[in-house]
Amino acid sequence: MTDQLPLGEKDLTGMAGVAWEDAATRRAWWRQTGRSLLIVGVCAAWWTWYSGTTVAVRERVVWLTVAFFLASLIGLPLHLLAELPNAWRVRRLLRAHPWRTVDNPRHGLSGHARARNVNDAWFEVPDPGAPGRRLPLIMKVPLWWSRRMERSAPADRRAQIARLWYCGLLDDQVVIAASRTAQEAPRRLRHRYLRHGLLPDSPERTDVPLPDPAGSALSHPATAHVMRRRLINRVAALLLVWPAVLAVQIAEIVADEGHDLIGLVVLGALFEVTLLPVHVFVIVATRRMTRRLAEHPWRRVDCEIRSRGNQQLIKVDGRTLTPSPFRAYVDQRASRLWIAGPAQGPCVVSVPGGAEPIGVAMSTTDNRGR
Repeated sequence: MTDQLPLGEKDLTGMAGVAWEDAATRRAWWRQTGRSLLIVGVCAAWWTWYSGTTVAVRERVVWLTVAFFLASLIGLPLHLLAELPNAWRVRRLLRAHPWRTVDNPRHGLSGHARARNVNDAWFEVPDPGAPGRRLPLIMKVPLWWSRRMERSAPADRRAQIARLWYCGLLDDQVVIAASRTAQEAPRRLRHRYLRHGLLPDSPERTDVPLPDPAGSALSHPATAHVMRRRLINRVAALLLVWPAVLAVQIAEIVADEGHDLIGLVVLGALFEVTLLPVHVFVIVATRRMTRRLAEHPWRRVDCEIRSRGNQQLIKVDGRTLTPSPFRAYVDQRASRLWIAGPAQGPCVVSVPGGAEPIGVAMSTTDNRGR
């Protein structure tokens, strides 16, 4: 992007300082983190008290039990797997980089020329190497942000993100926050990986250098980072969510002598029977993909991508591949891909850069033709 930027930039902590030195930033971080810790602590305290009280007392707090069950089922995974890790990542960057702000930056929820996915959100900020020019920060944004970035959002809601705060590595990851233009304290601190940091500007680009062919695809930093993050998140969810659901079921069976809440127990059982095997399968599939990446190097291939109904077909080396086991799609604009493994069997593909590995297998049409 080479358009001139008519908006000003402001560094609230000074070039030699870091964002964490600002008292308002520390208060905002503690307020946001404390809310997550409070929710986790209250839910844990409730179930600790509930497991040690009598049946007669439990019968008098049935509706509170239902409320805490729903809060634990939704809130605990959200805060343990998303909010608290976000707080740790935010603090790490705030302690290493200064804040910068832009008032009323250009932004959008889709359609940026450098965005790899059509639904990527973006903000335009001054380029550190050329302050008169704009650099896009392309990322996924939470619902709170997207509702205020919509063109149809009310003016008062849009004004809540009129000042964009950001700090971090503009080629990798940043912390973003928002406030009104008259406010001198950030709100809604979020850690974001930039979508163009580890990836090329567009999947149509072919000048991204390949990693060392003597090494495995998993030795490529961008690939290793993505696969490690996927596996950690999925295993953590398995170890935290499902034991919590089972513990709630056991507590309901022990406390509910009249079987008034048997429906919740049955609902939890159905939840486990249908989704737990899927969760385990996803982890196994992630491990298999990791092993495949560790056994084969990345190589660059020409490709032709088309769709047949809801299925995506990727033409590579005279073979037709399709994403498996789920419908995770490769960008339709890509004319070249990185591939690890033989195209005649299960393999892994990614747009150039190696940061979006997707498992693929030979389509049923090619299987029948063998």
